[in-house]
Amino acid sequence: MWAISKRELRLYFSQLTGYLIVGSYLLITSLILWFFNTPYNLLNSALGSFTPFFEFMPILFLFLIPALSMRSFSEEFSQGTFELLMTKPLSPTQIFGGKLIGIILIVCIALFPTVLHAIALDHLLQLDSTLDWGIVISSYLALLLLAGLFVTTSLCASLLFKSQVASFLVALLACFIHLYLWSFLADLNSNLLLYKWLNNLSASSHYFGLSRGVIAFEDILYFIGLCITFFLLGTQLIQQKKS
Repeated sequence: MWAISKRELRLYFSQLTGYLIVGSYLLITSLILWFFNTPYNLLNSALGSFTPFFEFMPILFLFLIPALSMRSFSEEFSQGTFELLMTKPLSPTQIFGGKLIGIILIVCIALFPTVLHAIALDHLLQLDSTLDWGIVISSYLALLLLAGLFVTTSLCASLLFKSQVASFLVALLACFIHLYLWSFLADLNSNLLLYKWLNNLSASSHYFGLSRGVIAFEDILYFIGLCITFFLLGTQLIQQKKS
């Protein structure tokens, strides 16, 4: 499994594409947080909060993670290396898990420099106030759980198509459904029980619950449960391709 992960990392950072995707993500994040006059600008935050960063990240992840994941299996299919991969003594679980770990590591590499924004904001605050680092850590945990859900979903999309563009678009649509569709349908409903049920299906309600610093078991269980579901779906798709 680790061999697949290292191979995934080498593929991304041996070409210009990986650097462009991660570099574009960091550039857009910096511009939105510090330079553009948007609701997510940290300098517009009256309380000096880092919350705007975590409000904006799910929107960026909708594009970043499908872009990182679209080539994982689609490129294997188009170049004919998937058949070679199937000859290796690796189970579908190891193949999908290796790809998953590889993409998660790339996401972590992209996320790590964003901590500098929090440190910079902390230094800009007045002497008698500091960032609540407990909430910041909890929010990063929520972001990683959301990333895990998006990656497993996007890898399943990559298993369905030889075209990277098709994989990207389907992954983008699926992640959008996770994040916004269920909460949108809940807001349209006047029945309280149905509203709660639909809202609980939405990744955004669980994500923002965790990003407020409230680590609830049901929120963590939601992400872990869906990640396992799409992980099992991905391994089943690999098994079908193999047979």
